[in-house]
Amino acid sequence: MHRNQAGSSWISKAIVYTLTAGLAGLTAGALLGTVGDLLPLDLRLAVGSVLAVVAIILGVLELFGRRISPPQFDCETPQRWVHKGPLRWASRNGLTLGFGATSRIGFLLWYVIPIGALLFGRPILGATIYGTYGLIRGVAAPLILLGTLRLKADVSDWLVMHSEAMRVPMAGQLILAGVAVAVAVGL
Repeated sequence: MHRNQAGSSWISKAIVYTLTAGLAGLTAGALLGTVGDLLPLDLRLAVGSVLAVVAIILGVLELFGRRISPPQFDCETPQRWVHKGPLRWASRNGLTLGFGATSRIGFLLWYVIPIGALLFGRPILGATIYGTYGLIRGVAAPLILLGTLRLKADVSDWLVMHSEAMRVPMAGQLILAGVAVAVAVGL
């Protein structure tokens, strides 16, 4: 394979991966927003209030060193997908990781995305919230790979080795999200 073909193949996979990750997020968010729209506003406000307090408490615990593992599948995408062809592999990985709930979740903060999409109760807003997550997660992988190629170092290993350093900012963001919801619902 010529160098241009290899580069073109890599770019095609990155585009497919990114777009399907964004599509998975958009779809999940729109569905959650639709389900949320079926729930009474009072119920959504009550659930939001309780979850705001829970987010603040969990964020504070994390901030002060109490590691709380998020409920998750904690798994990688199946290796057998690689043998289905590069674009099918990219699309399956993109859909799985853009949805997020079927793979490893590093921080409790992730739950703000689907819960927010549901509790806002608006399909377009849900799609925007979750779709943004999927698109960012989709863009991140090709950028990490590009960084690895440019720096000739494994950027993903570096990120995993430094994930503990992200606990404090993630806990802080979880607390801020909880406070913002508490203020919005009038706690």
